[in-house]
Amino acid sequence: MEKIPLSALVERIKAGENLEVSGYEGEYAVVDKVRGVVKGDISADELADLKKRKPRGGPTKKQLETAGEIARRLAENKLAFKVVFGPREATIRVGKGFIRLVEGVKIAGFSSLDEAPLPLIMDILEKYGEVKLLKPLK
Repeated sequence: MEKIPLSALVERIKAGENLEVSGYEGEYAVVDKVRGVVKGDISADELADLKKRKPRGGPTKKQLETAGEIARRLAENKLAFKVVFGPREATIRVGKGFIRLVEGVKIAGFSSLDEAPLPLIMDILEKYGEVKLLKPLK
């Protein structure tokens, strides 16, 4: 874990770094690497035996810029969030849901577009592309 200023946080996200903001101390964000969920024990030897995949590319420049703008807005409001980049996509996990930037914007885990913190960042999302709220399966 490290403490970094808001400007450095935004630059790291725009550079495509996966990270988690777990809190704030004054003007500094407390940042850590994103950790996945591990189910069961896996040794380093077993991991080395797994077939290596070919890289499939990273997020687009537009996705990096938009993720940086969203991160700035969330950090200015002192909200905890995670940013994870994949092949031609960016995912921002905030609160109980997530926002995925692909061709458009897909939002899941929220009951409406008026639920916090979505109103804080809705202008940025609409500028990126079509916003879709995904409803849970029943």
